[in-house]
Parts: sequence; structure tokens; C-alpha cells
Amino acid sequence: MSTCAFASSMLLLSVLLVGLCLAHPINNQETSGSYSDGPACTIGPLGMESGAIPDGSITASSSYSASYSPPQARLNEGKSYSWWVPTEEDVADSWIQVDLGLQGLGVTGLIVQRHPTQYMETFSVKYSLTGESESWHDLENADGDTIQFNGNVNGGERVTVTFPEILRTRFLRIMTLTWTRTFPHFAFEVLGCRDGIIRLAGGDDALRGRVEIYHDGAWGAVCDTNWDIQDATTVCWQLGFLEASEAKNGSFYGATELPVVMDRVACKGTEPYLSWCPFLCRENDPCTSTAGVVCKPNTVRLVDGPTRRSGRVELNVNGTWGAICDNEWDLTDAGVVCRQLGYPGARQAKSDAFFGQGSGPNLMDRVVCDGSEAKITECPTHCWDKPKCRNTETAGVTCYKGWRESVYFLQESLQ
Repeated sequence: MSTCAFASSMLLLSVLLVGLCLAHPINNQETSGSYSDGPACTIGPLGMESGAIPDGSITASSSYSASYSPPQARLNEGKSYSWWVPTEEDVADSWIQVDLGLQGLGVTGLIVQRHPTQYMETFSVKYSLTGESESWHDLENADGDTIQFNGNVNGGERVTVTFPEILRTRFLRIMTLTWTRTFPHFAFEVLGCRDGIIRLAGGDDALRGRVEIYHDGAWGAVCDTNWDIQDATTVCWQLGFLEASEAKNGSFYGATELPVVMDRVACKGTEPYLSWCPFLCRENDPCTSTAGVVCKPNTVRLVDGPTRRSGRVELNVNGTWGAICDNEWDLTDAGVVCRQLGYPGARQAKSDAFFGQGSGPNLMDRVVCDGSEAKITECPTHCWDKPKCRNTETAGVTCYKGWRESVYFLQESLQ
């Protein structure tokens, strides 16, 4: 199947992705921009075949030779023998990785192509926002199991692999699982959508700045008309922070020459992405000042788990991260942590340093939540006594997958 044909056939699926208005700039009529009925960007190739992803952004665990280096994994209509091939010694643990260049892209799948006789039969996928060694997550199903994808099974034809989740990520890694003959030969394209990712500009740190959003191949600004804390909360959540402390108006973080692409944003503060909020689109928008935010630093996190929704529970107190003792730790306590992080609830409460020992101090002991608390620090605890547990006796959680994540299930979006 050609890339263009795939993009057309997937247009119906694309309504599930975040989207802005149909064009940029946009006409001066008020246009619905709500997530329920707003137009969406179209799924398409993200730049392997076109060359938009540079050679230096395609890396691998090894290469058989320069003729089979990672950039040779680009799909190419006019080149029949362009493949990445790992070394024989590395093949069992081999992977190929691509840096898509922008954080938070919506990645929906791959197009893969096989060598007629030597090919990758099955593979799994990892993803990361930063590419750092501890930041990778397996693409999993609803039960938390790593998904095994079928590689090419037809004679040299391109095969489309659609992920059951839309990944909000920057780095993608394809892990070899099974292959034919001595070496797998592999070529691929990444499919997805760039629209809707955001960044903060003009601030002193990652917590604050002018809100800018990517749309139609370029960055744009957000008008500050009616901009409030609910809008700021959605922005901060999309950036990975749990709360916003301020919504800034009046071009607080400086003027910009970027065009205004959103006006009169009206978030409820519960949306996972800014572009899911209702807003207006206008041509020659009279807006003269832009919106900004200040996000609160996170005070709770999950560490050393196999996925972003599981791990050792750590708190930040006066700038120091530390763990929670597992004395009396139960599913009710774990549920408060999971809901504080935006998940619907806890699947498991873990004890005995199940996710490994932390290096910081233990900050809470004998936590007894009743389940009504919004934050774990609101739960009763032996707060007058110094925690007495060892680092081998700390608490962890596994949360249920929720829609307010950087990845979400297509099946849930269809309901």
C-alpha cells in the first residue's frame, strides 16, 4: 500500500487525534474547536521516506556494514535493496531507533517492508520523550503486557502496522523479537500527526513561559482573551505537570512574531491536550497580547517501574525526593496516589521495595488514607515521628491506564 493511499484510508481514524482548525490562518467566522466535533489533522508519514528525518536521527544497536547502516532503513519506492541489518552477534538484542525531532508527536503506527527471504518476523516497540536510558516504556496492551507485532509476511510488499494506542512521544525504538535466516533486513516509515504539540517560550525554566502550539507545519501563539487557570491547567498537564499555579495574560513572557492560531480558549481543566478545548479561529485576529502559564513542580512521582503508571512512590519535600514506608500500605493508599497522578485508580499496592530501593530519605510512614483525599500528603500519617523503615521497605503502586495519559487507547476514544 502506498503512503498516500494509507493516509487517505486512515482519515476516519484521524478524528481521534488532537486537531486545530482546518487551515492556517483561518477565516474570520467563529468556528467550533471542541474535541468532540473539531476537525483533526490527517495521519501521514513523519519523514523517513521523504528525508525530513535526518540520517543522524536514525540510530541502531549495531550495523552489519556501512551498506546496511540505520539510514538505509528508509522506505524508498525506487530502491529495492535498502535495509538496515544488525550484526549476527547482536541480532537477538538488536533495535533501531528514530528521533522524530519534536516532543509529543502523535505516533499511530508504522509501514514496514521485508526482504524476500531474510526479514523480521515479529517485533515490539518502545517509546520515550527524552531518549534517556531510564525513560523508555514498552508499548503495552490493556493488561500491561508488551505487544508483539507481526513483521512482513507477504513477498516484499509494504505492510501497515497500526498501534492500538496513539503515542505522544519523540523517540521510537523497534525491538527485534524473531527473524528468518541469519539476519533480519528491515525498512520502515513512521506514521502519525504533528498538530497539537505545545511548548513554553520566554520563561526562565521549564515551568513557565508563553504558550505556543504546533499547527499546519509551523508554531503559533495563543491569544490571552478569557485565558484563565483552567486553560493553564490543561497546558501544564499536557507538558507533564500535575497542576498550574498561574495563568499569565498581557504577553507577560514577551511579544512574539508568531501568528495567533487560537483565541478565546475555553478549557475545563480536565482535557489532556490544549487543542481538545473549545476555541475560536480567525483570520487577521485583532489579538494584541498572548497567553502564558506557570506550572507547579510535581510533588509526587513513580520511579523505576516498567511503565509510566507503575513504580516506587516518591514525594518531593523542600526540594528533596524521598520514598514512603510500606507499613500499612494498601490499595486505598495506592488509589490516592494514582488519582493524584491522573489515573482512574490503583490496580496494585506494592511493598518491600518491589520497584527497587531509592537513594533518598523515607518521608512518610504508616499512611492511612480513606480514599477521599486528593493528594497522598492529605492522608493521616505518623507525621510527628521520623519514618523508621529501611529502603527495602518502601511503597509502590501500579495504576490503571487512564485517558488522561500521554498515550490513550483508541478503543476508549471510540466509546
